[in-house]
Amino acid sequence: MAFQNITLLKRASDLLVGHYINNFNNDDANITPAGEIPFGTIVFRAKGLGIDAPWAAVSAGGDVVGTNEFAVVWGDGYGFAADFTPKAIKAKFFNAIVIKRGPVELKEYYIKEVHATQLGTSYDILKQLMADQGLVVLDDISAFNGTI
Repeated sequence: MAFQNITLLKRASDLLVGHYINNFNNDDANITPAGEIPFGTIVFRAKGLGIDAPWAAVSAGGDVVGTNEFAVVWGDGYGFAADFTPKAIKAKFFNAIVIKRGPVELKEYYIKEVHATQLGTSYDILKQLMADQGLVVLDDISAFNGTI
């Protein structure tokens, strides 16, 4: 059977394969970017901080270190949202939802679209550090052009 081209529409199923603990991996979060959060954004902060500590979008290889924890942005403060602009951070309120621990399997397509070019060689290190937290990013084969 030949591979079929599919169109990805930024649905939850275009990012998430398996979420085995049924939403117990989701955490309220505060994200401090300058603008819109694209679908597939990975955020980071130093390990061991409290739930109120803000996250920032991974944007350079220097962000990808073992002393940081990572999460994939799942939505705004209300539920799943593909692309959104976080509201300003206010005390006792959260502006996003993240998935920061596993077991979770994620599809690579949109994560790679956001981070692969900006991180260069650090991208594979990011995937490994995320896997260490139980956030397994499965390899994207959308560019595969061959037969098996």
